Amino acid sequence: MRRPPLPPCDRHPPRFVGAAQHRTAYIRHGQGPPVVLLHGYAGAIWNWERQIEPLGRRFTLFIPDLIGQGLSDKPRVDYRPAFYVEWLRGFLDAVGVERAALVGHSMGAGLALGLALADPARVDRLVLISGFPRGLFDHIENSQLRRLHRFGSRWLFGLGYRLLGRRIFRTLLGGLVCDRSLVTPAVIERAYRLRKDYGLARPLWSSLEHVADWERDYVPRLGAIRCPVQIIWGRQDRFISLAAGEDLQRTIPGARLAVLPDAGHLPMWERPDDVNRLIIDFIEA
Repeated sequence: MRRPPLPPCDRHPPRFVGAAQHRTAYIRHGQGPPVVLLHGYAGAIWNWERQIEPLGRRFTLFIPDLIGQGLSDKPRVDYRPAFYVEWLRGFLDAVGVERAALVGHSMGAGLALGLALADPARVDRLVLISGFPRGLFDHIENSQLRRLHRFGSRWLFGLGYRLLGRRIFRTLLGGLVCDRSLVTPAVIERAYRLRKDYGLARPLWSSLEHVADWERDYVPRLGAIRCPVQIIWGRQDRFISLAAGEDLQRTIPGARLAVLPDAGHLPMWERPDDVNRLIIDFIEA
């Protein structure tokens, strides 16, 4: 028996396109100038569920599952930053978007920055939420992720991924928000089902393996970004420290930084009204 779609895909059925020769799931919603929402590491479309309706009243939203995650294809390739950037370029081509504002969360912010450097003509504005700084692992406060990256053990990472259960998801998701009461049984079940039904460890581990590419090929050029940039950070981010956001603001000329109190690493999900207003005001300025 086929399981019902997980929210928000139950209300906004995903579409599929070929992007850089790989099947990519995405939601399209709304009317107006194009805005692309890019989730972060081990995330999915649902990370933006509290933006779909409010932002869709002003913009045409394109919300993909990043290649290697969610419902999108998970090819056996090296998940280098350049591969993600080429995939994003292919996605924009496939949905017919020449130029758009990009809103990226965490690793998705790094992807947005990567496209702005590789193909600046396609990026109108950037909104960077909780990422993506230089010296990433100097700022990451999640000790387990730091330890796995340092040990360099693909086998241990894969084993841990297979053993992830609902109780561990409660702990992991609780560490991403300031208000842990938001991590309800329904939220935990959705994250668990996505991992169990669609997730693979290899793309996530490969992404970690190639963080050095980000530091070598992109970080030295962040000062060359010329489009308007809005950075948004949760003051209580226990995953990537606020110091990373402050450093990112100093690195990118003219970048603005908005710090939200009582918010962790997922401010767009935890403080959606504030984040939506910041995005609307910035893109429409």
